[in-house]
Amino acid sequence: MDSALNLAPLDLPAEPSWWPLPISAWVVLGGLVLIVLLRLGYRHYQTRLKRKALGHLSRLESQPDLPALDCLLRRIALTYFPRNQVAGLSGEAWLAWLDKQLDGQLDGQLDSLPFMALKEGWLSGLYGNQPLKQDQWQACIAASRHWILHFKTEDKC
Repeated sequence: MDSALNLAPLDLPAEPSWWPLPISAWVVLGGLVLIVLLRLGYRHYQTRLKRKALGHLSRLESQPDLPALDCLLRRIALTYFPRNQVAGLSGEAWLAWLDKQLDGQLDGQLDSLPFMALKEGWLSGLYGNQPLKQDQWQACIAASRHWILHFKTEDKC
């Protein structure tokens, strides 16, 4: 038994490759890609709606029409928030709800809650027969523009 056997070395098969991926990995990757695409589509939709609303707001800016401005804000709110949360609001409750949706998103232009600060002029201009003064109208436009750009919604995606 002193003689060494002349055996060929063992040829081991190559290690399995990680590519091609198993079907379960493709399903997971496809799901992730779908989620990302849906989220990007939803963000694009929201941005497009906000741009449209800002365009409508700029058309309203030239002549004071508080009922049209209020209607614009209500349409935007009904688009982004549940109907049962928005539809029944009016007067001071509506203005407080608009301020609540800002969630502390005030910038240097607005020092306090924008709609509650405009409550007197807004309600008299909306429900009374007194037209707004030009500075009141500009303050209403500024508050509305700020609200359109900064309101917070619950993410649906």
